[in-house]
Formats: sequence, structure tokens, C-alpha cells
Amino acid sequence: MAIISFNRKRDNILNDFARKYRDRTLSYLHNAFSLRLEDCEDVFQEASIVLYNAAVDGKLDGLKSSLYTYFIGICKNKARELMRANGKIPLSSIDEFDDDDEQRHNTTLNKADKILNDIDTDEKTEQERNGIIHNLIKSMTSPCNELLWSYYRDALSMSAIAKMFNYASESVAKVTKHRCMEKFRKSYEMTLSIM
Repeated sequence: MAIISFNRKRDNILNDFARKYRDRTLSYLHNAFSLRLEDCEDVFQEASIVLYNAAVDGKLDGLKSSLYTYFIGICKNKARELMRANGKIPLSSIDEFDDDDEQRHNTTLNKADKILNDIDTDEKTEQERNGIIHNLIKSMTSPCNELLWSYYRDALSMSAIAKMFNYASESVAKVTKHRCMEKFRKSYEMTLSIM
């Protein structure tokens, strides 16, 4: 009987969460990704299913961020998947940066753009480039692979990443991300040089 009670309590909490944040999330998705309302609702539904499955699997037990921050991360991923499926954005969006550190990020962006633009687009397709980026990040050791995915793919803020990875401050997270990006760039350049 305790298990049934626990399952109902979990379901009630998730249903209340969905009702409370539905309009806010749909508005966010529409504004951030310029999605149609129907697409926003589809993304919200798919993200709700992922959230429910994560709760059932116990993946929310040690959650370091708020449930809404975690849920928005899922929504962002689902929105990007939808946009990629519709051919609207590439797999890698390496141009998302925090406003608070704009100058350093612009410098990093320029370096990343130079590296990425060195690829001869006549010979390499966008899909091949994305595969290279995906494989390089996936092959990186922890915490770099998780941190870069959290920042670039999941679009989590540096403060959310600092909390998620138990860093002492947002600054520590930024320094770690910068070091990880340097490792990524070196690997990327080396990969291109042997191709």
C-alpha cells in the first residue's frame, strides 16, 4: 500500500508541476525558439514524459537544480530536436553565451568560428561536422564532456552548471568551461589536421 501511495503522491506532484508551469513554459518555448503553439505543446508533452520517466527511474532523487530548471533543460533539448528535424538549426550551437561575460565569450566565439569555418564546406557536410563535434565532446573526460553538453546542448546557465557540478561559485564553473573549450579546440584542430 505504501508503494501505491508513493506513486500517487509522485504523480500528483508532477501533475501539479505541469499545470503550474505549463503556460510559462509554452511562452518561453515560443519566445526562445519561435515555435508555433502546437509545436510548443508537443515539446512540453514530450518533455513531461521524459520528466515522468526520470522520476520513475529515480533520476530526480539527487537533483542539484530546481525541478523547473531541469525541466526547461529537457524542453530546450526537445525544441532543438524538433528544429533539427525541420532543418532549422544545426546540431551544434556553439554561439550561445552568457551576457555577463560577453567580451571573453565573443573572443571564444571568434576562435571557435575560425576553427569551424576552416572546414571546407564543399567537402564536408554539416552532418559530418556535427558528428565530429559530437564524438569529440563524447570522448572527453569528465567533467568536460558533461559540462560542455550542459552548456552548449542543454543551454544551462553557468549558475545552474555551478550548482549541478557542486562548484564553489559560478566563476569556478566558467574557468572550468574555458579550460574544457581549450581542450576541445585542440582536439578539433588535431582531428581536422589528420583528415
